[in-house]
Amino acid sequence: MRDLLRASPAQRLNLPDYEADFYAAVESVDGPILKTERMQSFREPGSPSWEAFAAGRWKEALRIAAEPNPELARFFAHLDELGSGLHRLRIVELPLTPYLHWELNFLRYRAEAGEHIRVLNADANAVVKLEYEHGVVPELMVAGSQAVYEVRYDEAGAPVGADKFVAPDVVEGCRSRVTSLLAGAEDFESFFRREVDGLKPPDGHV
Repeated sequence: MRDLLRASPAQRLNLPDYEADFYAAVESVDGPILKTERMQSFREPGSPSWEAFAAGRWKEALRIAAEPNPELARFFAHLDELGSGLHRLRIVELPLTPYLHWELNFLRYRAEAGEHIRVLNADANAVVKLEYEHGVVPELMVAGSQAVYEVRYDEAGAPVGADKFVAPDVVEGCRSRVTSLLAGAEDFESFFRREVDGLKPPDGHV
């Protein structure tokens, strides 16, 4: 997908402008909202669960993640009513990084709230072939046929904004490739039960 992005101009947005632009697009989106996650570690300041995890408080991090979030559930239900839904493709490398161990636990509750999540091993043929030909899968949000946002992060892995692409061939190309990867990915719950459930907390976490 990086080949498509490199060949097209983009509008650079800072983080507040990206968030405002994306949520405005959501209200008029004309197809599924697709999200790719390829990096194996991020920073998520402002997330109480992540902050507890980053401080080594594993049980607290999971307790916070498990707290009911009616607002999030309403948001996912709203997207489904619009006919879009949020479809996340999580590409993972094994063994899991400590961050990914936490995130997959966190995502389990988002799945229960209504997010559509599938997992794909980075060693899968589809990923290996795509990345060999075009580079590492970028962190994208594809809003129907309207726009693609390539989310940008600082060196520590915290989000700083996004580049917005609206050229129809770029949007359609990214949408098609992400859809194809999602089709070959595994249901989140089955992956979680096999690879995550029952793992001991990462070293240094209690």
